[in-house]
Amino acid sequence: MKNIANDAVPCLPDARGMRSPLGVLILMITLGCMLCGCVTSKRFRLAKPGTPPAQPLNLSVPEPPLEVKLGTVIVFKGPGSWKQEARWDEYVVAFVNRGGEPLIVDSAQLIDVQGQPRTPGDDPWKLEDLSRSNWDKYGKAGLEVVATAGGAALYAAAVEAVAMSELSGMFTGAAATGSAAAAPFVLVAIPVVAVADVSMVAVMNHRNKARVRSEFQRRRLELPQSIAPGGSAAGSLFFPMTPGPQRLVVDGHTGNQEVHVVLDLAPLAGLHLRDLRAAK
Repeated sequence: MKNIANDAVPCLPDARGMRSPLGVLILMITLGCMLCGCVTSKRFRLAKPGTPPAQPLNLSVPEPPLEVKLGTVIVFKGPGSWKQEARWDEYVVAFVNRGGEPLIVDSAQLIDVQGQPRTPGDDPWKLEDLSRSNWDKYGKAGLEVVATAGGAALYAAAVEAVAMSELSGMFTGAAATGSAAAAPFVLVAIPVVAVADVSMVAVMNHRNKARVRSEFQRRRLELPQSIAPGGSAAGSLFFPMTPGPQRLVVDGHTGNQEVHVVLDLAPLAGLHLRDLRAAK
């Protein structure tokens, strides 16, 4: 009678198989590929499916000839966030020309809790770097700032996981307990797998980064913006993370007339500020 159990044994690597050069190489490549997804940077990843939709804010200033509308604000890991760790504030706005002549929206500024103006950015990575730099300054000024809408995770610089050194150490240790002949092979094979894994991570990061940049630019409302009479322009203004925003200031002109509109942001007064009452 055919022995099924004996037939199945060769399909599973035993200790001798894993000590062989081919067995070690196969195991290392497999684990390298598995770890590839773990060490890709969160900084470049889009949000996972199932993110709650953005919450409507619906603030507006109907001040002819320019009406300024703020539909919502999307913050770090908040509702509507389309990037896993977006270290910026996305103000979804609409500008409406209520006048009878073409109107140019020249600029927009966000006034923070200290009365300092923040301007929208056109590069996601520079925005994130600026957010980190500003956050340090807010902290040194004594502000209790948080990354999310308030009272949740403290904002900190991203810490990228580097797993290849741990993987290398693990296999080096395993080689020490194996046969003497296996150890030299492991030491030669690790750099090959490491290079392959790092290359795969680099490719994935590059692809993810391109996706983030593409979506960022698709959503971004570029200024200056020309608006025909009765027309509108809508999109997102991306500001560095700004605690306690007070006002959104929009400047433009129509013909020789200067246009200056100020949208009060009192409903956002606690944005990115720790609720000290809740913390007690």
